[in-house]
Amino acid sequence: MGKSTTPSFILELGLKVKAHEEAFLNKRFEVARQLYNACLSEAKRRLSNLRQSKEFQKARKMPKTVNGKSNKERTEAFKALNAKFGFSEYNLHAFVTQIRNSWISNHIDGTTAQKIATRAFKTVQCLAFGQAKKVRFKGKNQLKSIEGKTNTTGIRFSDAGYVEWNSLKLRCIIDVNDEVIVHGLSHPVKYCRIIKRIVNGKVRFFVQLILEGKPFIKEKNEPSDNIVGLDIGPSTIAAVSGKHASLERFCDELSLKQKKIRRLQRALERKRRANNPQNYNPDGTIKSGKKSWHDSKRYLRTNTKLAEIQRKLAAHRKTLHGNLANRILRQGKHIKTEKLSYKAFQKNYGKSVKDRAPSMFMEILRRKAENAGGLVNEFSTKETKLSQYCHKCGKYTKKPLSQRVHRCCKLNLQRDLYSAFLAGSIVEDPTPSRGREYLDTADVSKRWRSMETILQRAVS
Repeated sequence: MGKSTTPSFILELGLKVKAHEEAFLNKRFEVARQLYNACLSEAKRRLSNLRQSKEFQKARKMPKTVNGKSNKERTEAFKALNAKFGFSEYNLHAFVTQIRNSWISNHIDGTTAQKIATRAFKTVQCLAFGQAKKVRFKGKNQLKSIEGKTNTTGIRFSDAGYVEWNSLKLRCIIDVNDEVIVHGLSHPVKYCRIIKRIVNGKVRFFVQLILEGKPFIKEKNEPSDNIVGLDIGPSTIAAVSGKHASLERFCDELSLKQKKIRRLQRALERKRRANNPQNYNPDGTIKSGKKSWHDSKRYLRTNTKLAEIQRKLAAHRKTLHGNLANRILRQGKHIKTEKLSYKAFQKNYGKSVKDRAPSMFMEILRRKAENAGGLVNEFSTKETKLSQYCHKCGKYTKKPLSQRVHRCCKLNLQRDLYSAFLAGSIVEDPTPSRGREYLDTADVSKRWRSMETILQRAVS
């Protein structure tokens, strides 16, 4: 959805690209990469100068709040600093306009250059706000997308089914029998984005149309106006609504492909060691310092095969997440779940999170719920402590992670399912003494009469 005032959705179409058109596109992607790196370097330089100033140290020491409200004086001090050192999105637009008045203007138009500058500024802004420790410059062939600002200048889509960008005119692959594509093309285009992907070792180009309106929803995926409680884990998800309860693993179908990936990775390592014995110590460890690597044709073919499998795996994972989100929304579009730290998941359960991607699922679910007029409400685990609570006795008992079954007051339920059931009764409390959200115990007791059998059936 982004910051736009109108709802938006994306329609992706393939592009028919001839050899000379592919050469043009590759050249423009390379120019865009250099432009992005130049903007990133300039934004970093301005941020560094800002942070070294005495005014910054003075503004940083000001209290963030005064009488429970944000300190306006501190905010104004930082605004003045940003203006003084030119650290803003519009200042970077002026910078990119200045450097574009050269050979770059033959390849990149003004609006596209401004969008590249915006992208670089937002990256450095994460560094300024402490949301990132460092920023990365784009290496060769690492820039995978270029987008415009409007559909009137720069990269634009015509009703005739072409994408036009300066002298280029690229034909889109449109299936008139696909109801999703027909629905998308009936909406006005806000702007376009060209995507570059490697498919089976070959470069393919796609266009993403950012359209005004709401995406197509199939009749079988029509969401219901009910409440669903979720409990998300590194590899599992429990969902409980008024008439349904389920506990399943994320992307369980993908586990069979991991063995093939591991075999290819081992084959790559063997080939790499065989081709570069000078870079390894007698004990098998890699030598320190600068090294040159030689990759054989067999190594490159194996690497291409591995990249294609991982690309298909990522696409299949996204499809499975979308199907799971649709099944949950059919139960209810008002989602209640605990607010989790997915970075902590990555640190503690790295391999499982890499394969299952629970954070990606939540992003897909959130987007689909908002498009359907629903909402994903994430509440604090510190205040609710659902995994420790028993609604029969009203007591909180800490459980180790290894204990996957809730046993208390003659209850014998799978822990995640029980937490998902309780999540459906979380309500907001306007009184600050009880916290922002709390568990409505009366609602839990009322729902338990009809849900006990359903939860037991889900466990079995």
